[in-house]
Amino acid sequence: MFTYKFAAIQRIDRTNTIVKLSITANNERDARRMFANNYILVLAARIKIKAEGCYVE
Repeated sequence: MFTYKFAAIQRIDRTNTIVKLSITANNERDARRMFANNYILVLAARIKIKAEGCYVE
């Protein structure tokens, strides 16, 4: 699983204000699918979620 972060512009917003969106998904395609109807998206980051039971020291 990954957290995807996007810079986005709402499709109906005439001022072209950039918003930040974040979602957890298995792949980029699924993440984009959640926002694609309402936003024009630019991928800003893909962050891997660490597995349960893993410890960082």
